[in-house]
Amino acid sequence: MAQRPNILIFCTDQQRADSLGCYGNDLARTPAVDGLAARGMRFDNHMTPNQICCPSRGTMITGLYPRHHGMTTNGRTLHEGLPTLPGLLNEAGYRTHAVGKLHLQPIMADAALRYPESVPFWRSGHGADWNGPYFGYETVDLMIGESLLATQGGHYAAWLAGQHPEVIPLYQPDAALAGPLTDLAEAWTAGVPDALHYNTWIADRAIDFLDQTEGPFMMFVSSPDPHHPFSPPRPWADLFDATDMPAPDVLPGELDRMPDYVRARLSADWIDNDAPAVEQGGMTLTDEISPVSMAHAIALTRGMEAQIDHQIGRVLEKLEALGKTEDTIILFTSDHGEFLGQHGLLHKGPPPYGDLSRVSFVMAGPYVPEGLTSLAPSSHLDIMPTLLELAGAGDGGTRQDGESLVPVLEGRAPERQARYLEFHPRIDQRVYNHTIVTEAWRLTLYPQSGEDWGELFDLRDDPGEHRNLFHDADYDFIRDRLTQRLNEDFAPAPHAGTDLIAKW
Repeated sequence: MAQRPNILIFCTDQQRADSLGCYGNDLARTPAVDGLAARGMRFDNHMTPNQICCPSRGTMITGLYPRHHGMTTNGRTLHEGLPTLPGLLNEAGYRTHAVGKLHLQPIMADAALRYPESVPFWRSGHGADWNGPYFGYETVDLMIGESLLATQGGHYAAWLAGQHPEVIPLYQPDAALAGPLTDLAEAWTAGVPDALHYNTWIADRAIDFLDQTEGPFMMFVSSPDPHHPFSPPRPWADLFDATDMPAPDVLPGELDRMPDYVRARLSADWIDNDAPAVEQGGMTLTDEISPVSMAHAIALTRGMEAQIDHQIGRVLEKLEALGKTEDTIILFTSDHGEFLGQHGLLHKGPPPYGDLSRVSFVMAGPYVPEGLTSLAPSSHLDIMPTLLELAGAGDGGTRQDGESLVPVLEGRAPERQARYLEFHPRIDQRVYNHTIVTEAWRLTLYPQSGEDWGELFDLRDDPGEHRNLFHDADYDFIRDRLTQRLNEDFAPAPHAGTDLIAKW
C-alpha cells in the first residue's frame, strides 16, 4: 500500500447521481465509474452545499462553505490567500495538475484582471505560453465554459485554433447533424468529430500527464458535461433511443405548493442570457416542451455521460498500464445535479431540491474498503480534509468547515447530524435561501423574501420532494423546531461573498 498515495479526481458538471449504473440506472452505460464503485466505496447520501457551479467548486478546493470562501455565485472568485487542496498537497511534496473545466474565476472577467479562466484573458493574448501555477496547481490544461464557449478561450481553444480550426464552427447548432429541436433549441447532435471533441482532449492531456510524472501526484480531471446544451457528438448522440427514456417524475400541481417565484420566474431576465444580469442556473418550466423532446434531451444527456465515462476509462487504463492503480486514490463526483424534467423543471436554480444538491461520490484505492456503500451524510466540504488526511499532509492550521471521511472509511459512525445549504441570487434578493437537511427532513427558508415562502419535505415519506409541507398545519412543530435549529447553526448570510465581477 502506498505510503503517500497518488490522488486522481474526476469531476463532471451538472450530472445527476441517478444517471450512473452504480446508482441504480439500468439504462446507463458507465462501466468505468461503475467499476470504481465495485472495487471501492459508493456514498449514497452525498451533497454539495450549493447547487451552482462556482460556489460548489470553490468548496471542493477549499473545504469551506461559499459564504466563507467568497465565491457565493458565478461571476465571483475566491477570497485571496485561501489555502487550497492542491496547494497544501504541493507543499507536502505532491506534483499537482488540473485538466479541463475548473471554473474558479469568472469566465467573462475583464482582460485587465488577467484571470486565466476568462475568455478576454485569452482574446488579449495573455494565455500564450501560460499553463500555471493556478490556485495550488503547478500546471493546468484549461477548458473554459461548456459547448459553445469551448472554442473561445483556454488551452483547448488555443489547440483547436492552431491544429484544427475547421472544427471550431462545428460546435454551433447551425452545424448540427440533427436538431436543434423546435421546442427545445439547446438539444442537438454536434458535428464535432469525437476524436477532436473537448472530452477526448481532456482525457488525452490527463494521459500525457500520467506518462510524464514520477513521484506522488494529485490530478483533477474535469469535464464540462453533461451541462446543457444537450449536444454530444456521434456516436454518443445516437447511443440511446428516446423512446426508452423513463418520463420525469412530476406530481400534478406540485409546483403550486412551492414559493410562487418557481412558476413566476421573477422576470424576463430569469433565463434571458442577453440581459445585463441573469439568474444563475437557467431554471425554466417544461410546460412548453413536448414529452417527445424531453425524452430526446434525456437520451442526449445519457449519451454525454457515456462519452465522459469512456474517456475516464481511457485514463484509468493508462494508470493501470503504468502500474499506479494500487497506489492511487481515485474519486468521482460532480459539482451539482440537474432537474432534467423532474418536478416539471429544467436545468438548476434557487430551490435546493435533492435533484440538484445530491450528487454521486465514489472512492477507490488505498485505505478505501472494497464494494461497500455508505449512507453517511457526506458533503463536498469533506473532500479536502479527507484527502489531506489520507495523503498525510497537514492543513496548516487553516479553517475547514468539513469533516474527514476517514472514520467512515474505517467503519465508524459519522459525527455530522445535519447538513446546511445556501443559495445566493444575482437578480432578486427575495430568492436568497438557506437550508437544513437532516436524516428525515429538508427545511428551506427565504428570509429576504418579505413573503411567506418556505419549503419542508419529509425525506422518508417523500424522498423525491414532491409535496411541500411548509404551510401544512400538521407539521408546524417540525417546521418551527427546524427553523430554530437552522437559524442558530447556520444563520442567514445574504450579503456574504466577494465582489461580483462579471455576469458569469
